Amino acid sequence: MYRRIHPNSLSLAAGILFLMLLPNALRAQNEADTDQALLAEQGEAIFQKQCSTCHTIGGGDTPMGPDLAGVTDRRDRQWLRRIIREPEKLIAEGDPVAQELKEEYGMVMPAMGLSQDELEAVIAFLTYPAEEEHRAGEASTGKPQKEMKQGKADRGRDLYVGTASFENSGAPCLACHGIGGAGLGMAAGANYGPDLTNLYENYGPAGVVSILETLPFPSMKPIYADRPLTQEEQQDLSAFFKTVSAREPVRVEDKFVLQAGGVFLAFALILYVFGRYRLNRVRRSLVEEARQKTKGDMR
Repeated sequence: MYRRIHPNSLSLAAGILFLMLLPNALRAQNEADTDQALLAEQGEAIFQKQCSTCHTIGGGDTPMGPDLAGVTDRRDRQWLRRIIREPEKLIAEGDPVAQELKEEYGMVMPAMGLSQDELEAVIAFLTYPAEEEHRAGEASTGKPQKEMKQGKADRGRDLYVGTASFENSGAPCLACHGIGGAGLGMAAGANYGPDLTNLYENYGPAGVVSILETLPFPSMKPIYADRPLTQEEQQDLSAFFKTVSAREPVRVEDKFVLQAGGVFLAFALILYVFGRYRLNRVRRSLVEEARQKTKGDMR
Protein backbone atom coordinates (compact mmCIF):
# COMPACT_ATOMS: atom_id res chain seq x y z
CA MET A 1 0.00 0.00 0.00
CA TYR A 2 1.48 3.30 -1.10
CA ARG A 3 1.44 6.33 1.10
CA ARG A 4 0.19 9.49 -0.56
CA ILE A 5 2.70 12.37 -0.52
CA HIS A 6 1.21 15.76 0.16
CA PRO A 7 1.90 18.39 -2.57
CA ASN A 8 3.25 20.78 0.02
CA SER A 9 5.89 18.22 0.91
CA LEU A 10 7.00 18.05 -2.72
CA SER A 11 7.25 21.83 -2.92
CA LEU A 12 9.26 21.91 0.28
CA ALA A 13 11.64 19.23 -0.98
CA ALA A 14 12.09 21.04 -4.28
CA GLY A 15 12.80 24.28 -2.44
CA ILE A 16 15.39 22.62 -0.22
CA LEU A 17 17.05 21.03 -3.27
CA PHE A 18 17.10 24.40 -5.04
CA LEU A 19 18.72 26.07 -2.05
CA MET A 20 21.29 23.29 -1.86
CA LEU A 21 22.19 23.66 -5.56
CA LEU A 22 22.01 27.45 -5.68
CA PRO A 23 25.51 28.12 -4.25
CA ASN A 24 27.08 25.82 -6.84
CA ALA A 25 25.12 27.49 -9.66
CA LEU A 26 26.06 30.95 -8.45
CA ARG A 27 29.67 29.90 -8.08
CA ALA A 28 29.72 28.49 -11.62
CA GLN A 29 28.10 31.67 -12.96
CA ASN A 30 30.59 33.85 -11.11
CA GLU A 31 33.46 31.80 -12.48
CA ALA A 32 32.06 32.11 -16.00
CA ASP A 33 31.61 35.86 -15.55
CA THR A 34 35.16 36.18 -14.24
CA ASP A 35 36.53 34.16 -17.15
CA GLN A 36 34.60 36.34 -19.60
CA ALA A 37 35.80 39.48 -17.83
CA LEU A 38 39.40 38.26 -17.97
CA LEU A 39 39.04 37.43 -21.67
CA ALA A 40 37.54 40.87 -22.39
CA GLU A 41 40.31 42.54 -20.39
CA GLN A 42 42.93 40.72 -22.45
CA GLY A 43 41.05 41.73 -25.58
CA GLU A 44 41.13 45.37 -24.49
CA ALA A 45 44.93 45.25 -24.24
CA ILE A 46 45.16 43.75 -27.74
CA PHE A 47 42.66 46.27 -29.12
CA GLN A 48 44.54 49.24 -27.67
CA LYS A 49 47.81 48.00 -29.12
CA GLN A 50 46.74 46.84 -32.58
CA CYS A 51 43.30 48.24 -33.40
CA SER A 52 42.94 51.64 -31.74
CA THR A 53 45.06 53.31 -34.42
CA CYS A 54 42.10 53.03 -36.80
CA HIS A 55 39.05 52.34 -34.65
CA THR A 56 37.30 53.73 -31.61
CA ILE A 57 34.52 52.28 -29.47
CA GLY A 58 31.98 55.01 -29.02
CA GLY A 59 34.33 57.77 -30.13
CA GLY A 60 33.04 58.05 -33.70
CA ASP A 61 34.50 57.07 -37.05
CA THR A 62 38.11 58.00 -37.83
CA PRO A 63 39.68 58.69 -41.24
CA MET A 64 41.03 55.12 -41.16
CA GLY A 65 38.09 53.07 -39.97
CA PRO A 66 34.56 52.93 -38.50
CA ASP A 67 33.53 53.20 -34.87
CA LEU A 68 33.10 49.66 -33.48
CA ALA A 69 30.56 50.38 -30.74
CA GLY A 70 27.86 47.70 -30.99
CA VAL A 71 29.59 45.92 -33.86
CA THR A 72 28.87 42.47 -32.36
CA ASP A 73 25.16 43.30 -32.54
CA ARG A 74 25.38 44.45 -36.16
CA ARG A 75 27.72 41.79 -37.54
CA ASP A 76 27.84 38.02 -37.34
CA ARG A 77 30.66 36.68 -35.14
CA GLN A 78 32.08 34.53 -37.92
CA TRP A 79 32.14 37.55 -40.23
CA LEU A 80 34.02 39.51 -37.56
CA ARG A 81 36.57 36.71 -37.23
CA ARG A 82 37.17 36.74 -40.97
CA ILE A 83 37.39 40.52 -41.41
CA ILE A 84 40.01 40.59 -38.66
CA ARG A 85 42.07 37.62 -39.83
CA GLU A 86 41.66 37.59 -43.63
CA PRO A 87 40.12 40.85 -44.91
CA GLU A 88 41.67 40.63 -48.39
CA LYS A 89 40.26 37.15 -48.93
CA LEU A 90 36.83 38.33 -47.80
CA ILE A 91 36.96 41.18 -50.34
CA ALA A 92 38.16 38.82 -53.08
CA GLU A 93 35.09 36.70 -52.43
CA GLY A 94 32.92 39.74 -53.13
CA ASP A 95 31.59 40.30 -49.62
CA PRO A 96 29.43 43.43 -49.99
CA VAL A 97 30.13 44.87 -46.51
CA ALA A 98 33.89 44.44 -46.88
CA GLN A 99 33.73 46.02 -50.35
CA GLU A 100 31.73 48.96 -49.00
CA LEU A 101 34.27 49.55 -46.22
CA LYS A 102 37.12 49.46 -48.72
CA GLU A 103 35.45 52.05 -50.94
CA GLU A 104 34.49 54.29 -48.01
CA TYR A 105 37.95 54.39 -46.40
CA GLY A 106 40.08 53.95 -49.52
CA MET A 107 42.10 51.06 -48.14
CA VAL A 108 41.91 47.41 -47.18
CA MET A 109 42.16 46.68 -43.49
CA PRO A 110 45.48 44.88 -42.87
CA ALA A 111 45.33 41.33 -41.53
CA MET A 112 46.18 41.62 -37.84
CA GLY A 113 47.96 38.26 -37.51
CA LEU A 114 46.16 37.34 -34.28
CA SER A 115 46.13 33.84 -32.84
CA GLN A 116 42.77 32.15 -32.28
CA ASP A 117 42.87 32.95 -28.56
CA GLU A 118 43.75 36.60 -29.23
CA LEU A 119 40.96 36.82 -31.79
CA GLU A 120 38.40 35.50 -29.32
CA ALA A 121 39.67 37.92 -26.68
CA VAL A 122 39.20 40.89 -29.02
CA ILE A 123 35.67 39.78 -29.90
CA ALA A 124 34.91 39.37 -26.18
CA PHE A 125 36.08 42.95 -25.63
CA LEU A 126 33.99 44.21 -28.56
CA THR A 127 31.00 42.45 -26.99
CA TYR A 128 31.62 43.89 -23.51
CA PRO A 129 33.62 47.09 -24.08
CA ALA A 130 32.41 48.96 -20.98
CA GLU A 131 35.07 48.99 -18.27
CA GLU A 132 32.62 47.93 -15.56
CA GLU A 133 31.78 44.83 -17.60
CA HIS A 134 35.29 43.43 -17.38
CA ARG A 135 36.88 45.19 -14.42
CA ALA A 136 36.91 41.84 -12.58
CA GLY A 137 39.52 40.62 -15.01
CA GLU A 138 41.76 43.64 -14.60
CA ALA A 139 43.47 42.41 -11.44
CA SER A 140 43.87 38.94 -12.94
CA THR A 141 45.96 40.10 -15.87
CA GLY A 142 48.70 41.45 -13.65
CA LYS A 143 50.00 43.57 -16.54
CA PRO A 144 50.97 47.14 -15.76
CA GLN A 145 49.89 49.81 -18.23
CA LYS A 146 52.63 51.08 -20.51
CA GLU A 147 54.01 54.33 -19.20
CA MET A 148 53.69 57.22 -21.61
CA LYS A 149 56.67 59.51 -21.24
CA GLN A 150 56.87 63.02 -22.61
CA GLY A 151 58.93 63.02 -25.78
CA LYS A 152 61.21 65.74 -27.14
CA ALA A 153 59.53 67.62 -29.97
CA ASP A 154 62.79 69.08 -31.38
CA ARG A 155 64.35 65.67 -31.71
CA GLY A 156 61.11 64.32 -33.17
CA ARG A 157 61.32 66.99 -35.87
CA ASP A 158 64.93 66.05 -36.65
CA LEU A 159 63.96 62.38 -36.90
CA TYR A 160 61.02 63.24 -39.14
CA VAL A 161 63.09 65.36 -41.49
CA GLY A 162 66.16 63.13 -41.47
CA THR A 163 68.69 65.50 -39.88
CA ALA A 164 68.86 62.93 -37.08
CA SER A 165 69.03 59.21 -37.80
CA PHE A 166 66.82 56.52 -36.35
CA GLU A 167 68.73 54.11 -34.15
CA ASN A 168 67.83 51.13 -36.35
CA SER A 169 68.43 53.02 -39.63
CA GLY A 170 64.81 53.44 -40.66
CA ALA A 171 63.96 55.96 -43.39
CA PRO A 172 62.96 59.51 -42.34
CA CYS A 173 59.22 60.15 -42.40
CA LEU A 174 59.52 63.13 -44.75
CA ALA A 175 60.60 60.78 -47.54
CA CYS A 176 56.95 59.78 -47.90
CA HIS A 177 54.76 62.04 -45.77
CA GLY A 178 54.09 65.75 -45.92
CA ILE A 179 53.48 67.84 -42.81
CA GLY A 180 52.49 71.43 -42.10
CA GLY A 181 53.65 73.83 -39.43
CA ALA A 182 57.21 72.54 -39.35
CA GLY A 183 58.88 75.43 -41.16
CA LEU A 184 60.03 73.22 -44.01
CA GLY A 185 58.45 75.12 -46.88
CA MET A 186 57.52 73.17 -49.98
CA ALA A 187 59.80 70.32 -48.89
CA ALA A 188 57.04 69.42 -46.41
CA GLY A 189 54.63 68.69 -49.22
CA ALA A 190 55.85 65.18 -50.03
CA ASN A 191 52.82 63.11 -50.93
CA TYR A 192 53.82 59.49 -51.48
CA GLY A 193 51.89 58.73 -48.29
CA PRO A 194 49.15 60.67 -46.46
CA ASP A 195 49.87 64.06 -44.92
CA LEU A 196 50.51 63.67 -41.18
CA THR A 197 49.77 67.20 -39.99
CA ASN A 198 46.64 66.13 -38.09
CA LEU A 199 47.84 62.69 -37.00
CA TYR A 200 48.07 63.70 -33.34
CA GLU A 201 44.70 65.44 -33.41
CA ASN A 202 43.03 62.35 -34.88
CA TYR A 203 44.62 59.67 -32.70
CA GLY A 204 46.13 61.29 -29.61
CA PRO A 205 49.49 60.39 -28.03
CA ALA A 206 48.71 56.72 -27.35
CA GLY A 207 47.33 56.21 -30.85
CA VAL A 208 50.37 57.80 -32.51
CA VAL A 209 52.76 55.63 -30.51
CA SER A 210 50.65 52.57 -31.32
CA ILE A 211 50.87 53.32 -35.06
CA LEU A 212 54.64 53.70 -34.87
CA GLU A 213 54.98 50.51 -32.84
CA THR A 214 52.55 48.11 -34.52
CA LEU A 215 52.92 49.34 -38.15
CA PRO A 216 49.28 48.63 -39.04
CA PHE A 217 49.57 49.87 -42.64
CA PRO A 218 51.09 47.66 -45.36
CA SER A 219 53.27 50.45 -46.76
CA MET A 220 55.03 50.85 -43.39
CA LYS A 221 55.97 47.23 -42.79
CA PRO A 222 58.64 46.83 -45.52
CA ILE A 223 60.37 50.00 -44.29
CA TYR A 224 60.27 49.58 -40.53
CA ALA A 225 59.49 45.91 -39.74
CA ASP A 226 63.20 45.07 -39.63
CA ARG A 227 64.18 48.56 -38.46
CA PRO A 228 61.73 49.25 -35.63
CA LEU A 229 61.58 52.60 -33.91
CA THR A 230 62.61 52.68 -30.26
CA GLN A 231 60.12 53.75 -27.61
CA GLU A 232 62.01 57.00 -27.16
CA GLU A 233 61.84 57.72 -30.91
CA GLN A 234 58.10 56.96 -30.94
CA GLN A 235 57.52 59.39 -28.08
CA ASP A 236 59.73 62.08 -29.64
CA LEU A 237 57.79 61.85 -32.91
CA SER A 238 54.50 61.96 -31.02
CA ALA A 239 55.64 65.14 -29.25
CA PHE A 240 56.58 66.66 -32.63
CA PHE A 241 53.20 65.75 -34.13
CA LYS A 242 51.56 67.50 -31.18
CA THR A 243 53.35 70.78 -32.02
CA VAL A 244 51.99 70.80 -35.60
CA SER A 245 48.53 69.47 -34.76
CA ALA A 246 45.66 71.38 -36.38
CA ARG A 247 48.05 73.38 -38.61
CA GLU A 248 47.37 73.76 -42.31
CA PRO A 249 48.96 71.00 -44.45
CA VAL A 250 51.39 72.12 -47.14
CA ARG A 251 49.66 72.25 -50.52
CA VAL A 252 52.17 72.04 -53.33
CA GLU A 253 50.03 71.02 -56.28
CA ASP A 254 49.56 74.49 -57.83
CA LYS A 255 53.03 75.73 -56.96
CA PHE A 256 54.56 72.53 -58.23
CA VAL A 257 52.76 72.84 -61.56
CA LEU A 258 53.95 76.43 -61.95
CA GLN A 259 57.52 75.57 -61.00
CA ALA A 260 57.56 72.49 -63.20
CA GLY A 261 56.18 74.56 -66.07
CA GLY A 262 58.84 77.22 -65.50
CA VAL A 263 61.62 74.65 -65.48
CA PHE A 264 60.26 73.10 -68.66
CA LEU A 265 60.10 76.47 -70.44
CA ALA A 266 63.62 77.36 -69.30
CA PHE A 267 64.91 74.00 -70.49
CA ALA A 268 63.09 74.39 -73.83
CA LEU A 269 64.56 77.88 -74.26
CA ILE A 270 68.07 76.57 -73.61
CA LEU A 271 67.54 73.80 -76.16
CA TYR A 272 66.19 76.30 -78.67
CA VAL A 273 69.14 78.69 -78.30
CA PHE A 274 71.68 75.89 -78.34
CA GLY A 275 69.92 74.23 -81.28
CA ARG A 276 69.86 77.46 -83.30
CA TYR A 277 73.54 78.04 -82.61
CA ARG A 278 74.46 74.52 -83.60
CA LEU A 279 72.20 74.63 -86.66
CA ASN A 280 73.85 77.84 -87.84
CA ARG A 281 77.30 76.31 -87.42
CA VAL A 282 76.28 73.23 -89.38
CA ARG A 283 74.67 75.37 -92.05
CA ARG A 284 77.77 77.56 -92.41
CA SER A 285 79.94 74.46 -92.60
CA LEU A 286 77.79 72.99 -95.39
CA VAL A 287 77.72 76.28 -97.31
CA GLU A 288 81.50 76.61 -97.07
CA GLU A 289 81.96 73.03 -98.20
CA ALA A 290 79.65 73.61 -101.18
CA ARG A 291 81.62 76.73 -102.17
CA GLN A 292 84.91 74.93 -102.02
CA LYS A 293 83.49 72.15 -104.18
CA THR A 294 82.15 74.65 -106.70
CA LYS A 295 85.52 76.33 -106.98
CA GLY A 296 87.19 72.98 -107.51
CA ASP A 297 84.81 72.08 -110.33
CA MET A 298 85.36 75.41 -112.06
CA ARG A 299 89.07 74.78 -112.23
